[in-house]
Amino acid sequence: MEKQQWYYSDFNRQLHYMQFCEEPEFCKALAYLLTFKKHENLKVTPHTFSIEISNENIHIFIIHTVFFQQKEYEKVKEFKNVHFVSFGKELAEMNEFSEMKNEIKYISKTMLMATVTTLTENELVNAMARFVETDNI
Repeated sequence: MEKQQWYYSDFNRQLHYMQFCEEPEFCKALAYLLTFKKHENLKVTPHTFSIEISNENIHIFIIHTVFFQQKEYEKVKEFKNVHFVSFGKELAEMNEFSEMKNEIKYISKTMLMATVTTLTENELVNAMARFVETDNI
């Protein structure tokens, strides 16, 4: 895969962007969590206040700050099958999201990782999951 450019000045946002670009399974798992349907050919696009993951059937925006509502939301709110996500519970519950408060879904990274593990066909990941499960035997 092609090496991704440094887009965000915030290190954590850049890591999120790179992870979704470099690991398509993360994109597929996030789309599945939101729709309970499998999606292919997902494209990752960086925006100033969000990361977009999309194809012709779905648009997902991972929101970084409350400025998303003021700067990007109006342009994308009418997209077909659009979802707004935050990996931070605090961000999803902020009062500043007055216009879109009920539209933001909080997805924990733990939930996303569990979904990646469940949906992947990668044998190493599956072996690691089985190894962890043996602790309960």
